[in-house]
Amino acid sequence: MYGKLAKQAAEYLVKSGNILPFPGVLLPDLRRQRACYVSIIENPGRRLRSMSGSVLPQTPNLAAEIIHNTSNALSACRITRPDLPNLRYSVALLGTLQRISDPSHLNPSLYGLYVTSDRGKSALLLPNRAGIETADDQIATALREAGILTRYESYSLYRFDVSYDDA
Repeated sequence: MYGKLAKQAAEYLVKSGNILPFPGVLLPDLRRQRACYVSIIENPGRRLRSMSGSVLPQTPNLAAEIIHNTSNALSACRITRPDLPNLRYSVALLGTLQRISDPSHLNPSLYGLYVTSDRGKSALLLPNRAGIETADDQIATALREAGILTRYESYSLYRFDVSYDDA
């Protein structure tokens, strides 16, 4: 259902040049406020074309969040009508952030990681990222992507679970 909404939003935007109108009747799950990431993946080859999202919800409900993130993902890459049949849409639904104090609380195949510094730098990694096999790998990658210099900045770690829906 979530991936299908992302697909509808993408196809509507590419074909009409407009943002998908907000659905009038929403299923209860789509009425809740929830953070998500939308990925646009090209087949064959499963090449990531674009991704957009945030660690905290930016809109009043999940339907609006999916439409918003799909629009942002499309604005970051050039997709045309002929591309549409070769695209797949994945929506990663983020669970609640849980502050952790030790790498032993992480499992990179189960949990995403959000890291933020006292200087406002941050990064988010979804679970099962290629090349990340240990909690230490996950933390090092997040710190590097955020540009956090551990010698000069303190930082906090948060884990979250993720569920996916594809279309």
